[in-house]
Amino acid sequence: MAIYINTSQNVQINYKISSIGDRLVAYLIDTLVIIGIVLGFVLISDWIGTQLVLFLAMVVVFFYHLISEITMNGQSIGKRNRGIRVMKKDGNAATFSAYFLRFLLRPIDSFYGLGLAIIFLTNNNQRIGDLAAGTVVVDVVTEDELLDQISGQKVSKTNEEIMYSGVTQLTDSEIQFIRKVLHKRAKEKYHVNVHELARKVAEKIDVNLDGAVSYYFLERVVQDYYNTYSE
Repeated sequence: MAIYINTSQNVQINYKISSIGDRLVAYLIDTLVIIGIVLGFVLISDWIGTQLVLFLAMVVVFFYHLISEITMNGQSIGKRNRGIRVMKKDGNAATFSAYFLRFLLRPIDSFYGLGLAIIFLTNNNQRIGDLAAGTVVVDVVTEDELLDQISGQKVSKTNEEIMYSGVTQLTDSEIQFIRKVLHKRAKEKYHVNVHELARKVAEKIDVNLDGAVSYYFLERVVQDYYNTYSE
């Protein structure tokens, strides 16, 4: 079971929906973590006082999942152990409001296993909180897997007139590199200066940037390349 997200680069990214088993194991791990933290507070109650221990224990019990997902990009200790995370169904990272809505509805999901029953009944293994927040729990896609998916797909041909005929001077590997930079330009692994890349590409295909926005110039180069070579 999977969902398919179309990115702004017209690339389809495949996210596998996390299994119910992985979610249950993650939940059990998180429960053990919560118990461990609470017991840790109890052990130091003589130093910090019973009232403070009760307060801290309540914070952990009630807010562990919310705080974890917000600070760990949709994960918790249990989710990270199982390689799963919460994300928006449209492929974007979940927002604070989405995490908070899942948190608010967690008690309803926990009521006599209602959430588990709903997970079994929905196509994307969503509990009530997920349905309300527009989120899904998916297997984590590593950076290498993501870039492999990007490289393995061609850009769809359009009816646009080719603007840069010099794209024929570029190789397929160069186009794939440009696509990776455009898609993951904010990531350290491909944190290449987009302006410098645009300048080098413009030089190779013999065009003048003339103040063009580097990012959109590179996008157009990629599209022109596939419009030129697509059958």
